[in-house]
Amino acid sequence: MKYYFSKLFVLFLVISLWVSSCSSDDENSEIPIRYFRFSSCSTDTHGNWQDTTFIAATRNMKVIEQCLKELSIPKEERSKFPLGEIDGGDGGHNRNGPHSFSWHFKEDSWEMVEVGVEIYDGCAYTDAELGNFLENLGSYGGWENRIVEEIVAPN
Repeated sequence: MKYYFSKLFVLFLVISLWVSSCSSDDENSEIPIRYFRFSSCSTDTHGNWQDTTFIAATRNMKVIEQCLKELSIPKEERSKFPLGEIDGGDGGHNRNGPHSFSWHFKEDSWEMVEVGVEIYDGCAYTDAELGNFLENLGSYGGWENRIVEEIVAPN
């Protein structure tokens, strides 16, 4: 009898996890993509204007709310930075002016955090760190990056 209840419990757990994972995908697909600009390295520390800001996109409501909350407080008090999975190419949006980055945050695979492991820290370099962050780590989260503004869909 105990064996029967154990199997039933495991089956219930697997079905619950499956149903919950499917519903979150459906919820996010209904939300329009929102774009946020982040400050990165200053020209004083790196010297390249291209690396001073970057853009991340999401349709995850939790992340959108985190971004809007950060934007509601003065710039000098903002403490959260984006951390998450990255992919090659600009994703159609990760630009600074006419310059396109060779990486972007995967659309719904990042969030705003206050702390991150040092291995993910660094500047959002246009290409120099791509091999390290993309190929070796698969994630990025520069500690000094701060949200600047929400923008309309980049052209």
